[in-house]
Amino acid sequence: MTDVTTAFDAEQALGQAIAARIRDLRRDQNLTLDRLAKLSGLSKGTVVALEQGRANPSIGILCRLAAAFSLSVADLLNEHPSTVRLPIERTETRRLWTSAKGSSAQLHSSTSGRTMFELWSWVMMPGDVFSADAHSPDTRELISVSQGALSVVVGTHVVILSEGESARLVTDQPHSYAAASDVPAHFSMAVLERGGHRDPGHSSTAAKIQEPVP
Repeated sequence: MTDVTTAFDAEQALGQAIAARIRDLRRDQNLTLDRLAKLSGLSKGTVVALEQGRANPSIGILCRLAAAFSLSVADLLNEHPSTVRLPIERTETRRLWTSAKGSSAQLHSSTSGRTMFELWSWVMMPGDVFSADAHSPDTRELISVSQGALSVVVGTHVVILSEGESARLVTDQPHSYAAASDVPAHFSMAVLERGGHRDPGHSSTAAKIQEPVP
């Protein structure tokens, strides 16, 4: 079995698990499809497709749904979130995105509840661009490049980070990440999103792969 096939199977399994989770949460919180669409800033058609398992959620969509349900992404992915708060809790690493070229994003750990404080690791292959819609107001990200070079775009601002360099971002506007050289870019990311619903006027095109412009 190839890595691409394995990644596809994992995406399909994630899509089915999220479909069941959305149905359960929507029922538990007594939300209509229209209300969930408005809270998440997604179209009703997208919500229906996700709930029926006909669409695989991007990272951006997972963030929108989590905020709509007043949960963290980790809670959204976990059918039975822990209610016991210990000084130390093990967390499960989840690969939430891969591309045909081999780029990937892994969520290693996250706080539970409405405020999302997350720890990620990313690999961006040359030629891939990861684009995301705006997060909730005043969302902050810390990124640190461990290998290669990374191009970061937030709104109209662009910066190239080399190996060993770091940056802090305010990602309540559209943003993207791409390898800035002909070798893969490896970087870690910490995200602090305090919840709050996004502008329903934004349609969801979050977390999509774009081919480089010729």
